[in-house]
This record gives sequence, structure tokens and C-alpha cells, in this order.
Amino acid sequence: MEKSSQPQVINAEKLLRHWLGAVKFRFTVAISGTESDFASFDAGYGVRTPIEMVCHISQLLQNCCSTIAGSPRVRLESKGWYEEAARFYEIVEQLDQAILQFIPVQSVVEKLVQGPLADATSHIGQLTLLRRLSGSPVAHINYSQATI
Repeated sequence: MEKSSQPQVINAEKLLRHWLGAVKFRFTVAISGTESDFASFDAGYGVRTPIEMVCHISQLLQNCCSTIAGSPRVRLESKGWYEEAARFYEIVEQLDQAILQFIPVQSVVEKLVQGPLADATSHIGQLTLLRRLSGSPVAHINYSQATI
């Protein structure tokens, strides 16, 4: 791929919303078809269970909402597997709306990308790995070809 001679400006709102869409898509792939007993799968060695991981991912995204809106952080308590998944989607929608309503400054965007958004993306990959370890692997998917 050839590099453009003119620097391109990246729209922070579009980047954040696309990243959020990719997180949502990957999360959906990671949990689709799981039964509630997957929530408590124990890989050993102190690894978080899937339900703990989903709660943590939701907490990360909730913290993004708080950072963008300048509101206090809220501590999330763990729920059941299906409720935890539903809460994830609710928080994704809240974060999308926060991005639209409060356009974050570049320094905030950078902190969100290098911190909680990268962390959430990593944890979704860990969920996919836990699926494989639990005997229910995710089918191959080309994420770069997905419609986000």
C-alpha cells in the first residue's frame, strides 16, 4: 500500500465509533451459542471466568462513558450470564451516544484507545480462547472483512 504524500486527519468520533462497533462485533462472535454454564468455566491458574471477564469488559466501557461525559465512575456488580451480556450491549449503546454527544479532545481519545478500549479488545480475545479451552471453539472468521 502506497503512503499518501498529504497527511490525513483522523476523525476521532468516527475512529472511536468504529472501534466500538468492532468490539461489539467481536464480543457477539465470542459469546454466540454459549450456554449459561460457560459463564463459570474455570481455566485454572487464577484466570477470570467468562462471566467475570464480561463484567470487567462492561466496567471498562462504563468507565469510558464516565471519562467522556466527565461523570463519576460507577462500580458494576456481577449479574447472571445472559444479564451480563445484555448489560454489555446497553453500555456499548450508552458509550456510542456519549461519543456523539461529547466529542472528546485528542488527549482523552488517546487515553481511551491505549487503555480501556485496547484492554476490552484483549479481553474479548481471551473470551474466544476460553471458548476453545472449554471445548466450544468459535468458527474461523475474517474480522477485517466483517461489516461493522
